Amino acid sequence: MALYFMNSSRTVVIAAMMCLLGLCTTVLAMTSVEPGTPPPRQSDAIDVAALARLYPQASDYLWLHNQQLTKQARQALAFIAGASRHGLDPDDYHADLLRQLQPEQDESEAHLFDLVLSDGLLKLAHDMTQGRLDPAIVDPKWSIPRQPFDAVTFLREALSGNNLNASLNSLVPDSRSYRQLLNAAERYKRIVDDGGWIKIPATPLLRAGDAHENIAVIRQRLLTEGYHVDLPRPSKRNIYDDQLRQAIQQFQRQHSLYPDGIIGPATLHALNVSASARLQHIYINMERLRWLPDDLGRRYILVNLANYRLQAIEENRVKLDMRVIVGKKKRSTPSFSSAITDIVLNPRWYVPGKLARKDLLPKQQRNPDYFSRFSFRVFAYENGRRTEIDPDSVDWQSLSENNFPYTLVQDPGNKNALGHLKFVMPNPWKIYLHDTPSKNLFKQSRRTFSSGCIRVEDPLALADFSLDHTPDRPVTELINSEEIYTTRLEQPLPVYAVYATVWLDGDAIVFSPDSYGRDRRMLGYL
Repeated sequence: MALYFMNSSRTVVIAAMMCLLGLCTTVLAMTSVEPGTPPPRQSDAIDVAALARLYPQASDYLWLHNQQLTKQARQALAFIAGASRHGLDPDDYHADLLRQLQPEQDESEAHLFDLVLSDGLLKLAHDMTQGRLDPAIVDPKWSIPRQPFDAVTFLREALSGNNLNASLNSLVPDSRSYRQLLNAAERYKRIVDDGGWIKIPATPLLRAGDAHENIAVIRQRLLTEGYHVDLPRPSKRNIYDDQLRQAIQQFQRQHSLYPDGIIGPATLHALNVSASARLQHIYINMERLRWLPDDLGRRYILVNLANYRLQAIEENRVKLDMRVIVGKKKRSTPSFSSAITDIVLNPRWYVPGKLARKDLLPKQQRNPDYFSRFSFRVFAYENGRRTEIDPDSVDWQSLSENNFPYTLVQDPGNKNALGHLKFVMPNPWKIYLHDTPSKNLFKQSRRTFSSGCIRVEDPLALADFSLDHTPDRPVTELINSEEIYTTRLEQPLPVYAVYATVWLDGDAIVFSPDSYGRDRRMLGYL
């Protein structure tokens, strides 16, 4: 059962309190509102069931003594007020209502204050550990399970302990990434509060050594965000000097742009994204970090789908950092968790039916030698048995996406789409980490080229990190033998593929493009 605070009149809040105390049998008084009043927010709901578990008796006080706020009550109120630092709205946890109530003057309001403070804190405890938004609604491509959390049990134990402050602060994600995003959010919030940064007018392509009237504006824009640029004497302020070039290159690196020092359309567009928009992106990614488990493990692989990077982590240290290629927009790679169980050297590629019909059939129709040249074998099912057939015996032009009765398998070799190594990690989408023969694509800034799988830049280094035992022969020797070789890990290695458009490169914050539009979707719910 949930009750809603539909307006702030004393009559209504007292009626709510009476219902919570079991002194009424209807909530009609709560639902009668003035014409034109907007519908209630979900955060306005009071979780009666949770409060019933928390309070041994409905008339008990947890936060008041003689209708005066206890030390713990003040700590709880401060924790709710601090929700804004995390991109959360304190009013979603009843901060606005709590400010209106006067527990010291009226016993009815004292009871209501106590209940509302408990309800707000239970909600905030949940949102800080599980996330404010439901990923199933705001990001359907997010499939990393959230850890169970019982806010009532947590609060009951926190109140019985000696240090409520420490207990409440333990709710905040303790990862280095979250702490750094929190610091970045505070810095960008100060910039927003000071009015943000100046918008740069339309500007032609600029290189070091050029002169233009907008260069002074660009200097000021970078300075506002904290980049190291001096303001030279007036006669030099419109000259694109070497110091400004270095600042632009740093800006480009921190915004996932090619760091050529040229101020072109992409760089100008990134410079003109407002400070408030950058702050919102930071908040969105803090929310995603709240969706993740607290403990990712001692050793794990972290793939950031938004900035096309893979990191291998051991004991909270980055042991490997490499580029990856992820799914194109129409076949976007989901956010998911799994674990590497096996590594296959010189793998075959069992082509998914959708890719065979949509991608490979048209190539064979354009070039009758395509399947033979790239070592694809063709199989048909006859009398319930799979039989290999000669590609030259098939009239490929008569087939279509909706009429393709064959399966395709690509043999190992230098042209195999999986390269020489495949990292098997069970998941519903049959996504692998794997090598690729198309090494040149790693040079691109935006690397959304695959059909969903994740291609890795340095598969040998990843195999070396992943293997927890020594194979029969060195990996390079096994690859050169051209034999198919599978080795099972003694301990599966966790893998987390996440979509984070604001991330860390050492101590620097990096903004990445919203290639899949998932930030844009989440913005509509914040």
